[in-house]
Amino acid sequence: MSKNAYINVRVDEETKKEVENILDILGINISTAVDLFLSQIILNKGLPFKVKLPKKGAAEKEQELAEAINLTGGKPYPKKFKKIINLYARGDIDYDVALYAIKKTYEKDRLKDISEDLLEEYEVAYNKLAK
Repeated sequence: MSKNAYINVRVDEETKKEVENILDILGINISTAVDLFLSQIILNKGLPFKVKLPKKGAAEKEQELAEAINLTGGKPYPKKFKKIINLYARGDIDYDVALYAIKKTYEKDRLKDISEDLLEEYEVAYNKLAK
């Protein structure tokens, strides 16, 4: 395919220099990199990476979840909670799913014969999350 179309792009000079240095190490120039980028858009039928706005209040929800988990006073929390927290931290589940899973784990554990101290700590953490 012959190249007969032009694209003019204005960018920050420092960004251009940094990109040129990286591409030089890779053995390609900016024109080739743009060709690769455009080809990836065609192959992916969109941008070759996710572009999205952060969820409104995501930082606040993350902070609330962390604070609720820390209400155990440094004592270890159940492994089931740790799995839920790890899934949430990796972004595999969102805040609402994490809250639901913790609630269900709490309710299940509440039915079991567990110490009153631990149950009280669960209730404090649960009540903090439920707000």
